[in-house]
Amino acid sequence: MGSIGHNQEVSSNKPRTPDVPRNLKPYFLCLLKKGPRWNVTEGHENLMPEYLAYLRRETEARRIIFAGPITDDGEVIAVAVVQAPGTPEATAIINENPGVKSGHFVAELRPCYLPALDAVQVEYPDRR
Repeated sequence: MGSIGHNQEVSSNKPRTPDVPRNLKPYFLCLLKKGPRWNVTEGHENLMPEYLAYLRRETEARRIIFAGPITDDGEVIAVAVVQAPGTPEATAIINENPGVKSGHFVAELRPCYLPALDAVQVEYPDRR
């Protein structure tokens, strides 16, 4: 029996288990953790605006479906759900994160199946 690759749909020819959602799609879960430069702020005053602009650009392009902070002061500081055809493309998206580039964040990327998130919309104010 062959394994299912991350970007393949589950075959509809197989009998379905009644307790498994029918609308599962492949995504990548990104966990952002504190990086080695987490507390280095000098010379990085624009990091947060650059990071927020990156998130908006990737979310509006539907490469990131949604993202948000983790608020418990632990090592994981944020999560994001990434939509990409495969691991290399998802990794490329995450590696463009300004915080990852600067070493302030470390990204952990995990393939997963979630119910289809096609209807999820992040709303931004109009740019002025």
